[in-house]
Amino acid sequence: MTLSEPALTPALFDVYVSDECSAVLNGEPVAAAAGQSIHEVILDLLQRHARARQEPVKATVFDRSDARTFRIEVAPDGSSRIPEPAADETAAVGADNPTGRHHDVVASGAARETTEETPVPTSLADRVHRIKEAVSHGDTEHASVLAAALHKRLTSDLGADHPHSLEARAMESYVAHVGGDHRLATVLSLGVARIRCGLDDTRAADDVMRATAAWQRLHDDRAAAAHGRELLDLWTHLEGKGLMTPARTEAMRQVRRRLVALGAAPAQEADAPVPTRRMHQWPSE
Repeated sequence: MTLSEPALTPALFDVYVSDECSAVLNGEPVAAAAGQSIHEVILDLLQRHARARQEPVKATVFDRSDARTFRIEVAPDGSSRIPEPAADETAAVGADNPTGRHHDVVASGAARETTEETPVPTSLADRVHRIKEAVSHGDTEHASVLAAALHKRLTSDLGADHPHSLEARAMESYVAHVGGDHRLATVLSLGVARIRCGLDDTRAADDVMRATAAWQRLHDDRAAAAHGRELLDLWTHLEGKGLMTPARTEAMRQVRRRLVALGAAPAQEADAPVPTRRMHQWPSE
């Protein structure tokens, strides 16, 4: 593994983890040596950059093998944490694995990530808390009922494209993912991404990334082909808006590659598919 250290290291990085052995960091390929895991390599590289700057650096990580997106901060001494998002930035969390490590961050996303124009009503915050509690106790069936009811109520009262309605749909998608219903998670997250792309919402790119993470868990080839084509359309829309980072570009390539393997996209647009394996060594919040 080699990665040149620039004279002036950046403070924010973009990481796409393909599997346990390879990743892309700010557009540069990174590989793990024998006996190493790719997340350890990434953490070491980020520590080098933090030392060069003499201050912590941050990275937005899309971990394809673990189907989640989050932001990590690494200090010069090598310590790392997953920070809370600022009020004016998109929460860097996405489809999580069902291990419980990020339930509090993701399940509270609707309360944090809703509108900047409209305060979250107390009744909504209470419902979000109940959903979060159900998820944290492993009662995904109850959480699913609560999330679906919240989404339906807000959509009826406020409209499907209202920020509260979109966050309720995103939460319902997350609960579906935790409960193992990846088809429903994909449909719901695609709905959020599609609406935000249509509104030119600055959060649309992160929503498409989350939809991609859910889609990658689909085992039904017909569903994967149908939803994958929509995903590719959304990625293409974002590409036309100039919103692609290296991690997003790699995610778009992964969608193309799988569509090619399914016979649903022109072969010249993609490389061979990349296998998915799981990792669980990123720091917990």
